[in-house]
Amino acid sequence: MSEERNYPQQENKQYPQEKRFSWLYPALFAIVLAFGVLIGTIIAPVTNSKPRAFSTSDPNRIESILGFIDQRYVDSIATDSIINEMVYAYLNDPKTLEDLFKHLDPHSSYIPKEDLQGFNEDLQGNFDGVGIEFNIINDTIYIVSALSGGPSEKIGVQSGDKIIAIDDSIVAGKNITNERVIKKLRGKKGTLVKLTIKRFGEKEPLAFDVIRDVIPVHSLDAAYMIDNEIGYLKLNKFSKDTPEEFNEGLKKLIDSGMKKLILDLRGNPGGYLSGAVQIADELLDGKKLIVYTNGRAVGRHDYNAQYMGKFEKGEVVVLVNEGSASASEILAGALQDNKRAEIVGRRTFGKGLVQEVYDLPDSSAIRLTVARYYTPSGKSIQRSYAHGVDAYYDEYADIIFNGGEVPDSLVGKIDVNWGILPDYIVKLDTSDNSKTFNQLFNRGYIQRYAYTYYGEHTNEFTQFKSVEQFKNEFSVSEKMFTDFIAYSNAQDKELKLDPAKINGSKEKIIAAIKAFLARQKWNDDGFYPLMNEIDEDVIQAIKVLQKKPLP
Repeated sequence: MSEERNYPQQENKQYPQEKRFSWLYPALFAIVLAFGVLIGTIIAPVTNSKPRAFSTSDPNRIESILGFIDQRYVDSIATDSIINEMVYAYLNDPKTLEDLFKHLDPHSSYIPKEDLQGFNEDLQGNFDGVGIEFNIINDTIYIVSALSGGPSEKIGVQSGDKIIAIDDSIVAGKNITNERVIKKLRGKKGTLVKLTIKRFGEKEPLAFDVIRDVIPVHSLDAAYMIDNEIGYLKLNKFSKDTPEEFNEGLKKLIDSGMKKLILDLRGNPGGYLSGAVQIADELLDGKKLIVYTNGRAVGRHDYNAQYMGKFEKGEVVVLVNEGSASASEILAGALQDNKRAEIVGRRTFGKGLVQEVYDLPDSSAIRLTVARYYTPSGKSIQRSYAHGVDAYYDEYADIIFNGGEVPDSLVGKIDVNWGILPDYIVKLDTSDNSKTFNQLFNRGYIQRYAYTYYGEHTNEFTQFKSVEQFKNEFSVSEKMFTDFIAYSNAQDKELKLDPAKINGSKEKIIAAIKAFLARQKWNDDGFYPLMNEIDEDVIQAIKVLQKKPLP
């Protein structure tokens, strides 16, 4: 992820229950991270904006908002109560416009003008910045990768570097946040940002003057062949450029002899409906129904396959989980209902509401739900929000921390017929054998050890000219494993790891270290081919395609 899609900090304190579940399989860790991305995508204007006083432009703004709600909102709604609250807020200022949208649904929201640019950039497909991927670990900014061809990579910024200052500001310590770093790194194309870097082997910090440039925001994480027949393709969102990226990845796989496809939509929070429709069209033949929308003001609209697709006959498995939402669910639902693909993983998020963005007189905007999505069989994807917006997200958090399943406390209280239910459910691994591995993975020790080792042994990796060569010829030695245990114990005194007692986790630990080393050299093109070898969802998807019995 680049500076607009940075890796979340390792210590996430959003939910008190998290420490109770720190031992779960890394898929849960990925889900929690995806949940953070998902929430940032679908409700950021509500949760991340500071309360704002009403300005003199508010009467026109409020009038515009009410007009849009009256003319375009998905359901009929009594606006008198909303008018009364807005007037009360205008006179007494005890509320914000963000709060007022809680009268509607969880995905309608107010977007302040200062947040509108960031709201649009991720889906537009590019932004202006310095072109790095970073991770904040223990209050330190580690550069995961300088994006190939980007302004930072061109002047010598490297993986494993630590950013200690941006311009004249020290960026280390407990107050550093992802948002603060992003704000400092982004800026208008052609402007200068000064990075002060600490690099392994250099006694003094290094100074780099980076000229910001247009940085593409890619939605395709990986496209590679698992074996001679099975291809793997992972999408992280549905942006303006996603169909083009998907087609490029698909063509690459077809040219490599792909006969069967694993399409990974886990953690994909959605985006543009058109992207999901176009990708479905590449996989569905004839004029099959992909999805339809229906709303009070906009009526029903059907989306059907129209063109000859690139991969209409080969077998397909789609991977989903609790972080798969909106356009991801539309695509998975279309392929499932049309019996074009089998779905593997866990039930999806359940976001089946269609939003449109409307500009307001003061250059702010609202995102308003105008319709609902329905799969070809007529099923509504949307999870119920009958208990209110806050309960809607609290219930989702409870599902997350219950391993992706509805907990007993919610049985009978919420409708379970939402989202996309996989044909093959893969439960999270909560066995004792995985406990140590999950602790190490979730706390970031595997990642950090790999970053450090690569930085200290860069020359050792020059001999490997391809991911396949690295996969076949490089081994994590016993000394590396022992050093890693010592490193992790030094980072966290409470772990008290003993190499002799963690044999049940050793194989996964070694595989993950190797995968993160590959990421240092080849980015995601190196990471996924190795990490997927210990990914239970991918393993089960391969079994489905190979018609092997599932456990």
